[in-house]
Amino acid sequence: MKLNKLFSILFLGLFLITAQDALAQKKSKSVEPLYWKNPLEFSYGELNAPKRMKMPKVVLDDADGDGVTDQFDMEPNTPAGAPVDSHGVSKDTDGDGVPDFKDKQLITPSECQPVSADGVGKCPEPPCCSAIPTTPAPVCNMSSVPSISFMKGSTKLSTDAQALLGSTADRLKNNPVCKLVVSGYAEASKVSQQLSWDRVNAVINYLVEKQGISADRMVFKYGQSAGDLNTVDLSATAEVTDGPNAVPAPHPNLRKK
Repeated sequence: MKLNKLFSILFLGLFLITAQDALAQKKSKSVEPLYWKNPLEFSYGELNAPKRMKMPKVVLDDADGDGVTDQFDMEPNTPAGAPVDSHGVSKDTDGDGVPDFKDKQLITPSECQPVSADGVGKCPEPPCCSAIPTTPAPVCNMSSVPSISFMKGSTKLSTDAQALLGSTADRLKNNPVCKLVVSGYAEASKVSQQLSWDRVNAVINYLVEKQGISADRMVFKYGQSAGDLNTVDLSATAEVTDGPNAVPAPHPNLRKK
């Protein structure tokens, strides 16, 4: 009986020692419990930074280079540089049927459509504009104006010439839209050209300084051909006529004193 108890105590002791050793070895080789792990952690890690997988380089074709890949591009042949929407279709800001890259009138009002091939609309004229009366062009009502005659080689205005210029000045004052073209004639020589200038200058100076006519209403022409060398012609014309009212003397050293 005592022997059986002794064997039982020895067996129990060996069992405890063996169990304790096995437990110590198990603890040294233990791993983290799997319930702490995300089952998709490996998959996510490989997608984010592949270490074991060999990922092919992604290539998305864009044949027309508009920034929209071919698989989503609804206008595969968009011209280079043309602005497109998210579907790869050329933009048409005003919706007139002409894409912006061809449209010469980018914002065409709807009332001005349909448009031309260039996207330019035909807007109806506003009623207010058609009712505006047009201003008629100024008309000079002065009929023929007498010419001024000079003595041969002279630039002095005679009494008769001054009287004619006085009456011409009165007519100019009564016709404010008229300008007076003063034309003198000459030959090709320097003396003749300068004499023509002196006579035209004498007529204009008399009208401006003695009769009070604005110099802006004069048109100075000298050295004209096909005319009487001793005559200065006067002609009235509309205010819109352009021309200088003064020109430099062609040969000032030959001027008459």
